[in-house]
Amino acid sequence: MKYQLMKFSVAIAVAGCVSCAGASKAKMTYYHEKTLPAQYFGVIRWTPQEIEFSIRVDFSETHLYHLVLDGNDPVAEGWFSTTRSQGQAYTVTLKAKKGLIFSPGKKYRLCIGNESPEAVFVYRSSYQCLADFEFILSDK
Repeated sequence: MKYQLMKFSVAIAVAGCVSCAGASKAKMTYYHEKTLPAQYFGVIRWTPQEIEFSIRVDFSETHLYHLVLDGNDPVAEGWFSTTRSQGQAYTVTLKAKKGLIFSPGKKYRLCIGNESPEAVFVYRSSYQCLADFEFILSDK
C-alpha cells in the first residue's frame, strides 16, 4: 500500500513538472484593434543584426515597448522613448536577439505596446499592440 501511494505521489509530481514545462513554451498572441497607415512608419536602414525605424505617431505615453515580430515570435524588443518634436518622427533602433537575424524578403511586424510581453503573460496570453506596422525588408 505504501509503495503504491509513493508511486502515485511521484506520478503526480512528474505530471505537474511536465505541465509546467509545457506552459513555459506557450506562445503569446499579438493583436491590434486598428492598423495605422504605413505613412506613419518607415524603415530608415537595416542590417541582419538591427533595424532603425522612423515613427510618426503621437502617443500619450513617453515610453512604450517596441517589438519586431516574425509571425508571433519576437525577433527584437525593448522599451524606447516616444518623445518627438511637433511634426517630427522619433527613431528607434531594435537589435535582433542573440542567434536571430533580419532577412530580406521576409514579412515582419512592428508592434508597439504599453507593457512588456513578460509582464502580460503572467495573467494572459494575448498582447495588444497600440500600433502595428507590417513590412517586408527589401534587398539592399
